[in-house]
Amino acid sequence: MYPTGNIQEKISAPVEEAYKVLRTNIQFCGFDKRIKTITITSCGPGEGKTTTSINLAVSFAKSGMKTLLLDTDLRKPMLAKHLGGNAQVGLTTLIAGKSELGDTINSTNIENLYYMPCGPKPPNPAELIGSDKFKGFLGEVRELFDIIILDTPPLGSVIDCAIISSLTDGTILLIESSAVEYANAQRVKEQLEKANARVLGVVLNKVTRNDYRNYNYYYYYYGESGSSGKSWFKRLKRKLEKKLKTVYPGLTGGPDKLAIGR
Repeated sequence: MYPTGNIQEKISAPVEEAYKVLRTNIQFCGFDKRIKTITITSCGPGEGKTTTSINLAVSFAKSGMKTLLLDTDLRKPMLAKHLGGNAQVGLTTLIAGKSELGDTINSTNIENLYYMPCGPKPPNPAELIGSDKFKGFLGEVRELFDIIILDTPPLGSVIDCAIISSLTDGTILLIESSAVEYANAQRVKEQLEKANARVLGVVLNKVTRNDYRNYNYYYYYYGESGSSGKSWFKRLKRKLEKKLKTVYPGLTGGPDKLAIGR
């Protein structure tokens, strides 16, 4: 195991708090079955999927849970670029029998947080992900870690994520605010349903400052008890929830069910 991952914590306090809310909501989703493996995907590239995966993994690790972050985007892996380490040893070399588990898991500068890079890009990503060896690998790491987060390719581009989501306990769909068309989001939702994936929820990402109106409202909501800030934040959450319900008519729950990132 190599201590090579270096995570620079640059997120603001309100965004960090949003990830705590997301983490808590995920944990509450597991009242009937403990959630240990989580697939993170998006409709298309550039929606902030990898950043969300990293920040969510950090949040779980800081809560005291032994966390593994997996780069299962075998077509365009990004974790090694963000965290460092040897990109030539990882998931693909492990599945191919060219490395051992202990050689592919990297520790980080954050306690309880570990990650596994993709390794060399294979010529047959979908076949590798759908193999019995990959299923066996997931079973093995489930016994070693409290929570496993899988950063996957956008489902709107390739089918890899649908395969992975069928093997994990839950899936989170990331949607970039004002960038994803209804038809694309609906198609991704249908693909997940066909794969028998358990969709835990949707994260609306890259919300603009115009939607927030004024950065000071963050201060009122998180730092003070000002009723104006709290009231505005609830109105914003209802507005975003309404947008999501156009894609997910079955979405239920109050404003606290959504996590907002920027």
